[in-house]
Amino acid sequence: MSDYLAISGVSAVLKTLLLNALSDGGPSAILGAAGGITNSALDLIPTGPDETAQVNLFMYYASINSAMRNLGLPSANAKGDGLSNPPLALNLHYLVTTYGSAPFDPEILMGWAMQVFHDTPVVPRAIIEQAFADLISAPPAPKEQQMIAASSLVNQFEQIRITPEALTTEEIYRLWSAFQTSYRPTTSYQISVVVIQGNKKFISNLPVQTRSVTALPLMAPAIVDITPSMAVSGEMITITGSNFLGDSPSDTLVSFDGAPGIDPSTLQGGVLRVALPSTLTAGVHNVRVQRQVVFPTSNRPHSGFASNPFPFQVVPTIQMPVPGSPVVVKRGDVLSLTLVPQVGRLQSVVVYLGDLAIPLATPPPAAPNLSATIAVPVPADTAVGTSPLRVEIDGVQSVLTQDKNTASPTFGQWLPQVQVTA
Repeated sequence: MSDYLAISGVSAVLKTLLLNALSDGGPSAILGAAGGITNSALDLIPTGPDETAQVNLFMYYASINSAMRNLGLPSANAKGDGLSNPPLALNLHYLVTTYGSAPFDPEILMGWAMQVFHDTPVVPRAIIEQAFADLISAPPAPKEQQMIAASSLVNQFEQIRITPEALTTEEIYRLWSAFQTSYRPTTSYQISVVVIQGNKKFISNLPVQTRSVTALPLMAPAIVDITPSMAVSGEMITITGSNFLGDSPSDTLVSFDGAPGIDPSTLQGGVLRVALPSTLTAGVHNVRVQRQVVFPTSNRPHSGFASNPFPFQVVPTIQMPVPGSPVVVKRGDVLSLTLVPQVGRLQSVVVYLGDLAIPLATPPPAAPNLSATIAVPVPADTAVGTSPLRVEIDGVQSVLTQDKNTASPTFGQWLPQVQVTA
């Protein structure tokens, strides 16, 4: 595998490949010194009647190598912990352009460069080593060349291959239009494959010491119903279904929204009761019944069968300052309400004063993620009077209860209530 310096290392290798061929029967009379082989952006090369004869290598595009894209393992688990450093396999696309002020210089140089790459479809490792050595052969070498010389490209298991690429006339026209410079003879090559891999630390499981196989009947737990389907925070719910009980009652857990399972309060074969965790916010949630498995060679329980997810609702509750009495607010003021459970910052909240719905804006990012209170701006044109008070969080509304106490001043009315004054 290589590091991120491998891309620049390939450019250095291609230059060395041409320089070696230049001293071995190449057109040295035209190119002269080694400065005739360059790797510059095309818009940075001086052109005109006195332009220098040169061969330029320009990497204009890097693409993902599809054959090796999925060879690596996933890079992280569900918790975000690193599991591996998956390799990044790249194909590098180069434009080879030739320049010269003499009438035949560009054509001569183009034919020579294409012959060199044709004769070297696979770059020998000796050329890679030489290219890196040449970068630091004349001290003090620039810091960029020192970095490239330390690249691990030479240790890459995959070989560097040079393959001609066929560009259409339209593709060449678009490329040179983007460069906004004078056109010169051009051909294209693909260099593959360059494999880049990081060296970050990651989690590695210990090797398997012993193996244990346990045969279990395929009888996963199944949830049929939940009572009540609309519950308040901390309320005890009853889950009915089948196959809840495994080899031991302690093997059965109840999981809410994929969180770690908790022990039920009571458990029978197809019925269990469990209290809703206080961490559940108002809204729609899913519950599963999980059965753990203990293998003969270990006393540590492992995840086994899990039931179907079953939806239910956690209903918000308004904590009234004085039970049975309406909360009083002046129109145009802000009504403060205390809710159970706490409200998440990103949850959708709507407050109803009778038939008037007041949606609340999303709190700013600096606000706490959970809050037990909400601030409700009461419009100045709200009708004066007493009306039922409701709150809706993520589509789930608080419950209104009819007062059936004949001795109560609110007999027959729906509670809780809000009183809007002028």
